Amino acid sequence: MPHQSKPVTILITGLALFAMYFGAGNLIFPAMIGMTGGDNFVPVIVGFLLTGVALPVLGMIAASTQREDEQDGIASRIGTYPGLVFTVAIFLSTGMLYAIPRVATVSYEMAVAPLSATGGSDPLHLFLYTVVFFTVVGVISLNPGRLIDRLGTYLTPALLTVLAVLIITVVLTMDPVSVEPAAEYAENPLPAGLLQGYYTMDAIASLVFSGVILSALAHHGFNTRGKLIMGSTLAACVAGIGLCIVYLGLTAVGTRVAGQGFTDGAAGLAHAASVALGPVGQTVFSAVAILACLTTAIGLIGASSQYFRKLIPSLSHRTLVLVHTLVALGLANLGLAAILEIVTPVNQLLYPVAICVIAIALLDIVVPGDMRWTYRLPAWTAGVVAIPEALWATKLPAFEGLRDWLDLLPAGSVNMGWVVPALVAAIIGFTLDVSRGSLFRRDGDTLETVTG
Repeated sequence: MPHQSKPVTILITGLALFAMYFGAGNLIFPAMIGMTGGDNFVPVIVGFLLTGVALPVLGMIAASTQREDEQDGIASRIGTYPGLVFTVAIFLSTGMLYAIPRVATVSYEMAVAPLSATGGSDPLHLFLYTVVFFTVVGVISLNPGRLIDRLGTYLTPALLTVLAVLIITVVLTMDPVSVEPAAEYAENPLPAGLLQGYYTMDAIASLVFSGVILSALAHHGFNTRGKLIMGSTLAACVAGIGLCIVYLGLTAVGTRVAGQGFTDGAAGLAHAASVALGPVGQTVFSAVAILACLTTAIGLIGASSQYFRKLIPSLSHRTLVLVHTLVALGLANLGLAAILEIVTPVNQLLYPVAICVIAIALLDIVVPGDMRWTYRLPAWTAGVVAIPEALWATKLPAFEGLRDWLDLLPAGSVNMGWVVPALVAAIIGFTLDVSRGSLFRRDGDTLETVTG
């Protein structure tokens, strides 16, 4: 839609970004907070919104400050090789090696398996479903120029419609249930909610989706760096507002099925849909799950293929889409349990570095100059602390003793031991940059035209 107005472009891009963010975990985690948060669900959901909504929005704004010479986006600012390693790790973990096969498997478990004759999963059914799922994803992803328009104009409105039907009907027809908060939310509800927001991986996803979003905005007239920052900020806010509304709605649904013995958010949502909507309830819930996972997979494959196309120009976009879909298809058929085993270590390793990069990039918008060490020292420090945290998160016996050492750090007991060391490193880095005279100037920094 090359002739659409800028407000329409912002709206469609924001809706597309919402759909790209909103995958399996985004559907399950808020409902689970409502089901198990009890009287503490408010601080839990506040924490979740901070890392699950505010941080991704800020991440997209930060990512929009990237310049044409930054091959790996704003991650390039932590150093050429560290930035390359970090960016490749992000695109692999949020792409074909984890997040893409995960959304396919989760959508099968939530939407298709309950409708089968046995009421459970079956390897053959999973294979057939994932073949169809990735065929649809691959076909839509083949045309990167129309990816955002297709998501924002068609798929996201469909997703929001079925979500609204589910949430509004449940909230109006069922009463909330009062329960005691689960053990994980009883003592430190706010930090526990922050960790739940981690698991959506959306702050990391902002660095993944930024290339697609910026290209789409540039194609529709946001063709200077200043306009791109403005456009991506507004689009990210549209996505963030949508996520907030949906998360609060799903949390409210979760409170309606609390205390009924459900061990995961998907089962609770499916039950609520069946009670509120009757025989069509499971069908509506299945439509929500499939659309949520489908739009996320399309966004991830499109963004990852675009990145690796720049990294390896000899490979065509079509070839990269095929590779992504085939690898993800194979991993998806390992089953959900095998895929979920790596999510916590991956998050614990990548998130601290991503948060540091995003935070400094936002500071970089208002502080002119070259923040060389302000970027590098906190990101490197966070990465060093995150390595033992990630090793401990694997739950392997060899790494159990790391917890005692990590808990000695400030906030280490809530898995955030990297924060204070990274903050100290940022102050040191900022001081070094000031002392070498590289800050508070804009040498050669112009609002260059962006092509895309």
